[in-house]
Amino acid sequence: MIFNIMGGKEGWHVKDLLRAAQSLGVKAHVTDFRLISHSLAQPSKQAFEEADCTIIRTMPPGSLEQVVFRMDVLHALQRQGKKVLNPPRALESAVDKFLASELLQTHGLDIPHTFCCQDSDTAMEAFERFGKDIVVKPLFGAEGRGILRIEDEQLAWRVFRAIEKIGGVIYLQPYIKHPGWDLRIFILGKKVLGGMKRTAPQGAWMTNVAQGGKGESYKLNSNLEEIGIKASNAVGAEIAGVDLILDENGKWLVLEVNAVPGWKAFAPVTEIDIAREILIYANHS
Repeated sequence: MIFNIMGGKEGWHVKDLLRAAQSLGVKAHVTDFRLISHSLAQPSKQAFEEADCTIIRTMPPGSLEQVVFRMDVLHALQRQGKKVLNPPRALESAVDKFLASELLQTHGLDIPHTFCCQDSDTAMEAFERFGKDIVVKPLFGAEGRGILRIEDEQLAWRVFRAIEKIGGVIYLQPYIKHPGWDLRIFILGKKVLGGMKRTAPQGAWMTNVAQGGKGESYKLNSNLEEIGIKASNAVGAEIAGVDLILDENGKWLVLEVNAVPGWKAFAPVTEIDIAREILIYANHS
């Protein structure tokens, strides 16, 4: 099998996948999303089109047209019978926090109370309704970037107005009181590879490792494994990082499903060669 990795050549995860491919004796090359083209009149014969499996690692910033075109190409590869990990529909579902949350709830999973709107007046009403302690998240985002906890009414107004002015969507949830840590569950196919406990730095509330959280291996019970698999299935992901948080009532809530999950922190603490597992899975699925 020939693998194509969509991502920057200097990225850690891309290098790790190339390392795993070499150890398994399989061919793998890297393609930059910004350089792809596609011909409908005759085969383009680009390297990424000739690969048996394309693994998505990053989607670089671009205009709406550019991003839609890139997704169109992934859909085209899938229709040609090529394997795409994750499938483009799963990528589209997971990257959109509102759509992902709606799918999770539809599939019977517990999620934080989530409210989404487009104007600051409506957002302020939700701020009041949620007890003036909320978390605002970008609709499209990862690694905890751009997430704010807001408890001040004036700050809430300024943030909501700023989002409204740029034509954004205001996605907010009440702040979940938690024990200072959450869980990341790594799913591959129908299998749970392992779990990582992420503890927030002292005095902070965000647990993301990219934001300074500390990761350690966590032994999952059957209930947590079932939640993880059900969450990945909800968005149609074959590779997924499912984030769970324990609320003050002892209920596990699904925060999000990451369809391009990283494992730079996860692999060493769990002692699982994630890159190798992904390539083996792709070769046999």
